[in-house]
Amino acid sequence: MARQLTLKSERELLNVRALPVERYENEQLAALTVYSLSWLREWGLRPTVEAITVLNHRLFPSRFGMDLFPELPDANRTFRSLLQCRPKYRGWLSGSNKSGFALTPKGQMLVLELLRRIGSPQVGDVALGEATEAPRKQGGTRKTIPRDIDFRAEIAGLRASRLFARWGTGPLQDRDLIHVYSALGVFDHTPPAAKRQKLRDLCDSAQKAGDQEAERLLANVEETFPGLFTEAKPVRRQR
Repeated sequence: MARQLTLKSERELLNVRALPVERYENEQLAALTVYSLSWLREWGLRPTVEAITVLNHRLFPSRFGMDLFPELPDANRTFRSLLQCRPKYRGWLSGSNKSGFALTPKGQMLVLELLRRIGSPQVGDVALGEATEAPRKQGGTRKTIPRDIDFRAEIAGLRASRLFARWGTGPLQDRDLIHVYSALGVFDHTPPAAKRQKLRDLCDSAQKAGDQEAERLLANVEETFPGLFTEAKPVRRQR
């Protein structure tokens, strides 16, 4: 590490500048998390999950930002990455959330490799070191951790459904109701409120995916089968 630096508090992590995306875009998320943890130790800060989450996002915003709110850190990604670093998996870290994390010898070797490929961070105007090797090339070692809800995958599933195929060849009919159930992932006995919520969730995913065709299909389903999403009113007995 080219220069020494001590941070007085975690708030100073907000002064850390993002690294060039081409330097880290093909690295594993778990490896980047180890890199962040090592710098927290180097700067005299405790590597809590909160601090690691913030530093991950400051250093690697394109990999640790939320899908819909990229300016905010995705804590789930950091937490899952920490789990992957434990002895049971990659063996780069020891410890836990409660006791704190520490680099294993294997993790220390990884950090040295990353420093050569990624370089060192810049805190404010203080640059701590440059990369000395080419960045990792795209390959089969990088694994993507899934987000909480993959709206693109949801719409891809809808497009692959029998319902989508039927809708593409003509107007929906009562006999297509079984395909509606399958596409929505519901059953005949599923309460109407739950069916309606599933439809709304898919509409939301279609909108976020920018798939207007899927939006039209879902609107057509709601229009063609209104009773599917409406609670039956109780019949009052005549006295």
